[in-house]
Amino acid sequence: MSTACPLPDAHKIADLLGLLFDGLDVKPGGKFDQTPAGGSWYGIYVRDTGETAAMCGADTHLAASFGAALSMLPPAMAKEAAKSHELSAVMVENLRETMNICTRLVLDGGSPHLKLDQVYPAASLPATASALLNASQGRREFQVQLPKYGGGVMTVLSA
Repeated sequence: MSTACPLPDAHKIADLLGLLFDGLDVKPGGKFDQTPAGGSWYGIYVRDTGETAAMCGADTHLAASFGAALSMLPPAMAKEAAKSHELSAVMVENLRETMNICTRLVLDGGSPHLKLDQVYPAASLPATASALLNASQGRREFQVQLPKYGGGVMTVLSA
């Protein structure tokens, strides 16, 4: 079954996010904990109509790593945030910027225009995003590592 928005491969993620994070390593696969207790965060991408079209998720470890690395916060802050499942306001804003850039992961020349609507923790996802999260098609997982900060699993979903 094809999806309305393309799903990226590891190379596309490495090329795009490698512009932000030196030495980024991306491999296909990984197990993504999407439960609210898992502490993951999601960027929700919407069409011009406001309809949810795609999502990009970062597990608690990757969300903390992205949030800390973008501002070059100490790696220990990322590790503590991942352990506690609590991102600081700066980390959340940095994650939002990263997820905004990740919009390009679900776009190509033939896809509809999308924009980042918002970034949500798993426990606060809107109903339309939860429905997409629980769909079985249009999904890929990747293991992402950032030097010094660690990493985790990213998931990309398309309606």
